[in-house]
Amino acid sequence: MLINFELTPLKHVMPWGEPNNLSLSWFGLTDGQYWISVGETSLFEYSEHARSAGAGRYCEYQVVRLLEDILDMLPSIMEPIPPTLVRYLSGDSGKAWQAKLSSWASEQYDAIDEDEYWRLADLAGSLSYNRFLDSAYLSPSATILIWSDEKDVHIEWDNSEKFIDEKVAWTARKGHFHMPREVFIREVESFHFRLIEQMTSRVSQVVAGALPPDIRIDFKGLLSEHEQRRNAFSLALRNTISTSWGEVEQAILAISEAAA
Repeated sequence: MLINFELTPLKHVMPWGEPNNLSLSWFGLTDGQYWISVGETSLFEYSEHARSAGAGRYCEYQVVRLLEDILDMLPSIMEPIPPTLVRYLSGDSGKAWQAKLSSWASEQYDAIDEDEYWRLADLAGSLSYNRFLDSAYLSPSATILIWSDEKDVHIEWDNSEKFIDEKVAWTARKGHFHMPREVFIREVESFHFRLIEQMTSRVSQVVAGALPPDIRIDFKGLLSEHEQRRNAFSLALRNTISTSWGEVEQAILAISEAAA
């Protein structure tokens, strides 16, 4: 499987709040660990040094956060990047372009017409927008890029500058993996329904009184949210975007010329 997870046993899930005002929500009940298997590499797997410093093997957080972020990215991921623009997004050339874009943004902020500045910045930024998996809630975060062409979905990572005590934080330092577009969609669907299946059991246990009475639960809200989340994958799959790639390329070329 591409996306893997384990929920924390219910009795070990830590409630939120102060001792006299403890609670848990659907989100909080998804506490666990997760990782992404890309060939022989595992993303979100901590290095030996990180584990010796107290980290678990894999990222420990609410599992649904990963699902939410991937579903939010899905329309952007599945919009194919034109071949002429791949070098501005992927690999070392993509990293170099991001550095050039950042430099241009700093230098030109007060140097050109404000409307033109934001037009160019927004167009150029749309190439990478919603294609980097958000992990800012982790310290350190992981840099993971997900994008597609007409045939494959590409997953790239570069954690070579992510450190804990000046030593690498993740086992996955730098690499690239790809799979057919339809396989990626099936993997995301599988992740969604595996989590929903396990949460169906968990919600039933909570409603039946499996948690201590001092942990406040909005049972009606919990059941309602569970039903809503069942549809999250199908709703995300219906969303599509259509980027004006010609305008994006023109903006990138204009910025490249100005930053030369």
